[in-house]
Amino acid sequence: MEQNGKLDVYLAVGHGVESNGVFDPGAIGTDGRQEHQEAFQVCTYALAAMRRSGLTVVSETAQGASHDPDFHGSALRANQLRPRVAIEVHFDWSGGVDGFSGLYSSAQGQALAQHIGTAFKARHLPRAADVHRTDLYFLNRTGMPALIPEIRRVHDWPDAQNRAQGEALAEGTCTFLGHAFRPPQEPGAASHPSQGPGTTPHSPQGPGATPHSPQGPGATPASPPAGHAAVTPASPLLGRASAPSTRAQQYLLARPHGGYSDGDVTRIVGLYYMTAIAVGLDPLLAVAQMAEETAHLTSFWSQRPRRNFAGIGVTGQPGAGLSFPDLKTAVHAHTGRLLAYALPSGTGSPAQNQLIDEALAARPLPPDLRGAATTLGGLAGTWAQDPQYAVKLAAVANAIGTDGS
Repeated sequence: MEQNGKLDVYLAVGHGVESNGVFDPGAIGTDGRQEHQEAFQVCTYALAAMRRSGLTVVSETAQGASHDPDFHGSALRANQLRPRVAIEVHFDWSGGVDGFSGLYSSAQGQALAQHIGTAFKARHLPRAADVHRTDLYFLNRTGMPALIPEIRRVHDWPDAQNRAQGEALAEGTCTFLGHAFRPPQEPGAASHPSQGPGTTPHSPQGPGATPHSPQGPGATPASPPAGHAAVTPASPLLGRASAPSTRAQQYLLARPHGGYSDGDVTRIVGLYYMTAIAVGLDPLLAVAQMAEETAHLTSFWSQRPRRNFAGIGVTGQPGAGLSFPDLKTAVHAHTGRLLAYALPSGTGSPAQNQLIDEALAARPLPPDLRGAATTLGGLAGTWAQDPQYAVKLAAVANAIGTDGS
């Protein structure tokens, strides 16, 4: 939930791409596992649980690698977004502490660490002492309660472990913010089962599920509210609008939207709906992807003068990414590219092919990706490497379609 329109959580992934474009993996486990990769996986599960519980979250798992390895970029981003709480997830080195430890500099940061630690212990996950640190930029230069969770020693932990660790991170954050944590909905499941290597996680759904869609890929969705059919990874990209444009507008206007005015947001949504409907593409799915890729129009690449609403050409290398001269061109580049994923070469109407040609003139699409995503699920591993990408997009679409708030 947002309190007085304020973003609840900024969730950052420790380490990643430095300002000079060099990738820093963080600590390396004895099994070769990179800290950044492990933190990314935990953050993916934490994001899903936070959104399922109704928190509003901007997470770096939706935007690629984190800003830099020494906490500066994430602190700057947190101060831009001004959330109620900022968290940057890390793992300790292979010879370090094997148990959750919160690094904090303020009393509020310490309280957040304690709540998260309690959630770790409830899941029978190892718990270590929290540590007061005054020398870390992310902790002492952020204008809100901040925490650096050191989850445990870096290691390629089983998926069930990382799911449990992400759930614990989310539950502790909910408790700190005074917001009810929504446990995974699985009939007969205990709220805090013991989880270790090889055990079954207590969360039945993939990352990104919402209170209205607690499923993972292929699962049967919960009954949607009247007037909105629940979106799942199996939802086709081509089809009628799954929700009216007014709900998409309300959803984006209720959240921080960077340098775009309310009028800009209304125009952007209008362009998406007009463009997508004209070529038979479900506009809700296009807007949901835009919202996820740009963190609700707040990301660097989405802002003027770049106007890149879908991370087109953004690779993490310095300066790599496309810019567009106006909003209409930007929306056409995104919707046309998405349409190319839905339609194999040699198919489609003249209007559809005209939009695809316009989009691919800006950046070509490998032939093997034409028609690779007739459903939302097809975008996972093609548009984005994140295997849970479609689940995240479905969650955003359902959040928009439910009530727009």
